[in-house]
Amino acid sequence: MAHKVKVCVIGAGVSGLKAAHTLVSSRNTPFSAEDVLILEAQDRIGGRIKTDKTLSKCNASYDLGASWFHDVLTNSVLRDSMAMGLFDPSRDGYFDDKPTAYHVLEKLGKLEIYDLKLKQVMDDIESFIELYYARLDAVDMSLKSIVEVYMKTQDKLLTGEQKEYCGRMMRYMELWYGIDYEKISGKYAVMRHQGRNLFNKKGYSYLIDHLARPLHSRIMKSKPVKCIRRKSGKRDSFHTVITTDGTQIEADYLVVTVPHSILVLEESHEYSLVWQPPLPKHMTESFQSIHFGALGKVIIEFDQVWWDMNEERFTVLAHDRSEGFNNYHIDDLKPQPFEYPIYVVNHAKIHPGSNSLIVLTQSPVTEYLEQNPHEAWNYLQPLLQTIHVDSRPTQDGMAVFLIEHNIEPLNVIVTDWTQNPYIRGSYCALHVDDDPIDELIQLSGEHDVCGLGAGSTIRFAGEHTAADGAGCVHGAYDSGTRAANWILQHETSTATTVNSSHFPGNSPTEDTTSGSGNMGDLLKSAFY
Repeated sequence: MAHKVKVCVIGAGVSGLKAAHTLVSSRNTPFSAEDVLILEAQDRIGGRIKTDKTLSKCNASYDLGASWFHDVLTNSVLRDSMAMGLFDPSRDGYFDDKPTAYHVLEKLGKLEIYDLKLKQVMDDIESFIELYYARLDAVDMSLKSIVEVYMKTQDKLLTGEQKEYCGRMMRYMELWYGIDYEKISGKYAVMRHQGRNLFNKKGYSYLIDHLARPLHSRIMKSKPVKCIRRKSGKRDSFHTVITTDGTQIEADYLVVTVPHSILVLEESHEYSLVWQPPLPKHMTESFQSIHFGALGKVIIEFDQVWWDMNEERFTVLAHDRSEGFNNYHIDDLKPQPFEYPIYVVNHAKIHPGSNSLIVLTQSPVTEYLEQNPHEAWNYLQPLLQTIHVDSRPTQDGMAVFLIEHNIEPLNVIVTDWTQNPYIRGSYCALHVDDDPIDELIQLSGEHDVCGLGAGSTIRFAGEHTAADGAGCVHGAYDSGTRAANWILQHETSTATTVNSSHFPGNSPTEDTTSGSGNMGDLLKSAFY
């Protein structure tokens, strides 16, 4: 027996919740909460937002997913949150944008990036990359390769220290994209941000709570969707969504917010989304034009602070692969310390009393640590020794303070995004020769000849569908707004031409309740 709603939203992450919230909360909306149903595969809502308050031994809360408001000049989430009184930047935020302290294994203390003019050369490298790819005939290559081109062409203009460190420092981009710099597309590597980045001290759970508030009884968790039977032609009046437990939902509109990592799965995969009829070839081919990153976090709590509290952020550089450090492959299951850089947030400075560090990792480190969380401290200890205020090198260059003083963590928290079958990583990332535009166009719903067409009542949302804010909370949020606004406009325009008692796509004589079960009964087993 199928259950009938006007709008079915697949996924209760930011984009799905924002779409549903907009549908039921907009002024003069034709939709009530009872017209909307959200299906969520996991046993919780929030998607890649997850504020945890249970794992800490320091009475701290941590965002295991998104943590920052990026691009504050154009960030709609920050703007709306402030306007509604949900977020006070002076109390709830922290601009952790003091220059990063860079550390290396072979040198005591932090690198003097300004005295050595390393930061200036990094800026020069990014300008070089932009100029290089301004040429129409420029062939894409990895970030590693384009940096090597810069180093070769500018060799006589660089000091020894700049040659030694700047290429390694450019690997900071790995901790943005969540992939190795041998895979990062050089063409799309450089990012120009629209404003500063504000650390969210409050935790993003407030946003999820706000968006879900008018929808409490309309969210069904632990309901993975397996199949979407989309209406085609005049024979089908509704789209039908089928979950893995056999529940069937009929809807006039669908908002599909599953991550890119799910869209790209082969139909035979256990966690794939099956489309009947299949999506057009040009859509499925576009899914192959980008990849998915694996940005992970390891949160380490101590009983005392042993690092420099004057610093907000640290980056520990990897060894130079071009100098005798090539005895591994970037897809090895067990990466070694100093093969990859790490980015460290001084959480103790942001939240005094927490005595913790938040370490960001990239693929393949993320996969390895998330598969083997018990190995996290062993892997990170040698890297973190370099940031100790009193660390001193031994003859082989290893700082030994943590070992000599037997400093062990109180607690280690490791994310599990790559192990989550419904998420499978972090967000979209661009490998060499990837095309970020194709999937955006196919999923935008703005062009008749692309995707399912501009008039399709299946709308897509999620960070992977956002031209601005891709990979960010505000990109997902805006995409949910876009999907909802299209449905509102379509429903309103349809209501002016047909009897308001009939749903879009129904004939005037169609019995919209025929064959439909009681949605209230179905929701008795659902919980928010």
